[in-house]
Amino acid sequence: MPISESDQKRDPAAVKERRRTKRIERRRAEILDAAKQIFLAGDYASVTIDDIADAAGISRATIYLYFKSKQEMYTELLFRDLDAMITMLTGSLDRNDTVRNNLFRMATSYMNFFRIHPEYFTTLSFFFMPGRTETLPPDAAAKISARLNDGILSIEEAIKLGISRGEARPIDARAATLSLWGQWMGNAYLAVAGRTAFYERTIEQVYADGIDIFLDGLTMRDRG
Repeated sequence: MPISESDQKRDPAAVKERRRTKRIERRRAEILDAAKQIFLAGDYASVTIDDIADAAGISRATIYLYFKSKQEMYTELLFRDLDAMITMLTGSLDRNDTVRNNLFRMATSYMNFFRIHPEYFTTLSFFFMPGRTETLPPDAAAKISARLNDGILSIEEAIKLGISRGEARPIDARAATLSLWGQWMGNAYLAVAGRTAFYERTIEQVYADGIDIFLDGLTMRDRG
């Protein structure tokens, strides 16, 4: 007979295991928070486990109870930030709403993530970009790519829904999606480089203008 959730809550062993899991998750998060500050403060190659342990206020041995290596911590940081961004993005999709409203919300969620976590674009994500000496292990790169694809697919779904309902022109949804994703990435790096201010535009204006222009070309309009 299956054990019900209420039975599990009363089971001392199950309660103990849940508490243990939460303690592990909390300690891993604390270590990652400390590691992030160290990675952002210097070059990746110069960062040591001892540096991270000192920042976290724990021993080197304790670090190894939760992470196998510096590389694993860096990868987890990348995935944690990326996962937060993709969760915000996919959560903006409302299958009952219009393509215009969906893409506006998605653009806003991407922009808001950038405003909260500029370090993801300025420093952390560069670790797996072409031209860097360091590379991610294949399994880590695949994990990050798969999560990134979740976000891209949600944008594509919004566009496909708009096409199917006659709100958008019958175009190549994947091509439109990649074009839009590239635009958002470009906007983020434009802001990082300080070019939005140079052209007397705020980042909000840049994203709003970009999505407006994109949608003017994508959506169907009543010409009558």
